[in-house]
Amino acid sequence: MLPVALQNRFKGELAAEHPLAPLTTWRIGGPAELYLEPASPEELADAVHALWRIGMPYRVLGGGSNLLVPDRGVRGAVLSLARLRGVHFDEEIVVAEAGALLHQIVSKAAEWGCGGLEALAGIPGQLGGAIFGNAGSRLGSISEVAMWIDLMDEDGTLERVVPDGQFFRYRASKVGTRVVVRAGLAVRPDDATRLQESKHEMLRERLATQPGWIGNAGCVFKNPDGDSAGRLIDAAGCKGWHEGPVAVSAIHANFFENAGGGRAEDVRKLTDRVRAQVDRQFGVELRMEVRRWD
Repeated sequence: MLPVALQNRFKGELAAEHPLAPLTTWRIGGPAELYLEPASPEELADAVHALWRIGMPYRVLGGGSNLLVPDRGVRGAVLSLARLRGVHFDEEIVVAEAGALLHQIVSKAAEWGCGGLEALAGIPGQLGGAIFGNAGSRLGSISEVAMWIDLMDEDGTLERVVPDGQFFRYRASKVGTRVVVRAGLAVRPDDATRLQESKHEMLRERLATQPGWIGNAGCVFKNPDGDSAGRLIDAAGCKGWHEGPVAVSAIHANFFENAGGGRAEDVRKLTDRVRAQVDRQFGVELRMEVRRWD
């Protein structure tokens, strides 16, 4: 556990053997040995430094999408950024904390007449995870608007990074073991009404072509060069395949849906079967986009 002095002044949530499944969009996984939900960036720094001092490894939990937690849970600490949700406009840049939901950021920007973030509309999860995994859609990725990122090292020190051409790559970044605290996103002046309409149109399109946010983790596999993982899975005849209550979505084949009571082992078996089938049919080896906390 954390030092008593830190526990006494910790205002966020602090718990042992805390359930993680309800905090993921897949609703799958066991508990965290130690769960911390800092109430501020300063409290986050205190927690990270304390964990570093006692040598306890930690993982960072964002919005819980794009993540598979093992059935046995995880040892060490899990740091949730759920309470770090501040968003404000500062000199032609939208500044958001890591726990801010992407749809919250897009909505606020639209209200302020700030365009440029529309490609993020409809993407589940929080800013921190989006930066870590370079989240995006067919319209663009967060790498295209991230002007600077505040990253916290394992000892709690903060560094502002201006991404160069090598920092981001397809569905990945060089964040590494550091913690995303906040980021500045480039925007441009635009008509607030038009932006709201554009946002709603993108949400309608997403709902028509993909399952909802709960019960799946988003896209399971990365798109191969020049092709779509969903198209390959569909063409390989995998739609409707299932392991227990976890099934390949009938709406979009690159989404695996948990009907309730699914386990990480069900997901693992299903991903293995689908990858093998696509490889047999098309000679393409699909790579995981969903992170596994093994």
